[in-house]
Amino acid sequence: MDRKSTKSGIKTSRRHKTEDTSDSKAFRATDRPTASSSQSPTDILGEEIRFPEFARERSLTPQEAEAALRDLFNSGTDNSGIFINETDALVPGFREGVRLLPHQISSRTWMRDREDSTKKKAGGILADDAGLGKTMQMVVRVVEGPISKTDRADGWRRATLVVCPLALVQQWDAEITKMVVGLKVLQYHGSTRLKVAPLLPDADIVLTTYGIVCSEHSQMNADEPDHSRSVLFATKWGRIVLDEAHTIKNRTTKTAEACFDLRAKFRWCLTATPMQNKVDEFYPLMKFLRIKPLNDWERFNSQIAKPISKGISSGLAMKRLQVVLKHIMLRRTKAQLTSCLRLPARNVHVLPCKFNAAEQEFYIALKTNVQALLRRILAKSDNGGRTYMNILVLLLRLRQACNHPCLVLGDYADDVDDTTHDVEDEGRPRCRGCMSRLTSRNSASTGWPGHCINCAALKIQAQNLHGPMRASAKIRMIVQLLKQILQRSGGREKTIIFSQFTAMLDVIEPFLAAIGVNFVRYDGAMSPKERKEALVEIETNPRKTVILVSLKAGGVGLNLTACNHVILADMWWNPAVEEQAFDRVHRVGQTRDVHIYKLKIDGTVEDRILQLQDKKRELTKMALSGDQIKDMKLGMNELLELFK
Repeated sequence: MDRKSTKSGIKTSRRHKTEDTSDSKAFRATDRPTASSSQSPTDILGEEIRFPEFARERSLTPQEAEAALRDLFNSGTDNSGIFINETDALVPGFREGVRLLPHQISSRTWMRDREDSTKKKAGGILADDAGLGKTMQMVVRVVEGPISKTDRADGWRRATLVVCPLALVQQWDAEITKMVVGLKVLQYHGSTRLKVAPLLPDADIVLTTYGIVCSEHSQMNADEPDHSRSVLFATKWGRIVLDEAHTIKNRTTKTAEACFDLRAKFRWCLTATPMQNKVDEFYPLMKFLRIKPLNDWERFNSQIAKPISKGISSGLAMKRLQVVLKHIMLRRTKAQLTSCLRLPARNVHVLPCKFNAAEQEFYIALKTNVQALLRRILAKSDNGGRTYMNILVLLLRLRQACNHPCLVLGDYADDVDDTTHDVEDEGRPRCRGCMSRLTSRNSASTGWPGHCINCAALKIQAQNLHGPMRASAKIRMIVQLLKQILQRSGGREKTIIFSQFTAMLDVIEPFLAAIGVNFVRYDGAMSPKERKEALVEIETNPRKTVILVSLKAGGVGLNLTACNHVILADMWWNPAVEEQAFDRVHRVGQTRDVHIYKLKIDGTVEDRILQLQDKKRELTKMALSGDQIKDMKLGMNELLELFK
């Protein structure tokens, strides 16, 4: 019998050659892995799911299989089958007044059953839509499911390890403090983490990041792990939770491999998107959860992934996948829970902002220059990856000009990375703005050395429009909106202003101060402590009525229900990114109607971005997961279409 050793120390016997062997034989997982000396057999064996005999039926085409997967995930998979008793809305140990919603009561019982060692159940996937309170549901399980004395005697520690993106560490800490009394919560990240390392195994909850897990895993020999070199890998955790678990969707990444090697009695994956693009992304969750027989890639590939993608025996593959999901996953969508959630209304407004004459003149000049450079790039390139990046930068400039001309003051060369080396000969001076060859006839003589006359003129225009307190069309609209909100609500309602450009947030700040708006800021350049303080301020300080948020740093994961107004300063071509940002406000815990304002400049590239969003929304309906589009990358044809 052949045996194969994996990096985690698991040895799996007997590979299956084809998927069309007898179904029951192929899936009754008679093989037993052998535990390595560094891991407990309880940790290794995991849960085995036995598949029933399935009647043979015609294969689905790849398109039909994808449609079936789409229906499965978009409609939810509420497999709890649990009668809801309203008396279970109160959880011993939670603060007074904290009550579970009906769907959280249901998951309370389901998650308890999924940690039943007598049935060899050791966790699962909580895949509720964004904003339905997955964090709260997980904390309920931690409070109600302390590690038993028997398990402690076997070496499992009391602590639950939560692995999440860095931006969410403070969010977890704040949510736990808000809900529960008396839990010992420790953060393990940053340069000071080693100071708290000895305390981790006996905490109630330890918060760390995917980056730390990956970093400490890389310090160990992959073939013969030395667990003593890292407290994360030396500890036999009572429970491990992967938040935003789709982070490990690529099974070959170092981050995924690191998570596979963590040791735990119970394991949970929290994600609103267990699959975004293809069924292969479900495999890393199976492997992390130790769900046999599909925690072996060759079996998963031959029995699930290949049949679905190739349309060969795909009907059987779909049924097998459904059997697994019925056991291990709980997913509810907002559409399913409309009657019991009673979320307030969400109103989206697209607000046109009008350039003044100077801004209009600048945009037209910039567009003319950009289109000339675009033609030059397309004529002298091979349409490779660098060409794509060059064109993306040109689009970036047009989008920045819609926000404020001053954002365009930077050189193209700062973003393009020596683009001219691919398309023009060496040894000639180039314009630092557009990369065109400089001659005595087209070089700017004063003011902007190293630039052609056209680019120097654009720089001068941008500078002139960047005087002290020189507002742009969008800033004028932001000021107008904030005045209306403050007046209408008597200063009681709060607003998030999202932008993809931190420089735009810089420009906005003095205008807020000028109208007496007290604000806080949240972006990726801030330390974890500063981010935490900003979130506390916007939630608890009635004088702070606006939070400026970088879309990249705060577009996912955060709970900002203290705000009920959202201003999106600049649009993104993927509407799913915007929807994720809007879910920071429109979620469980929101008590006011939510108003979302998307700012756009008529007659610019933003018109075509809106059109592209509509197209992407149609594609979303055909995607595997309802809140992600199938192809996250902007294609070259789509990119060029935006310049028309």
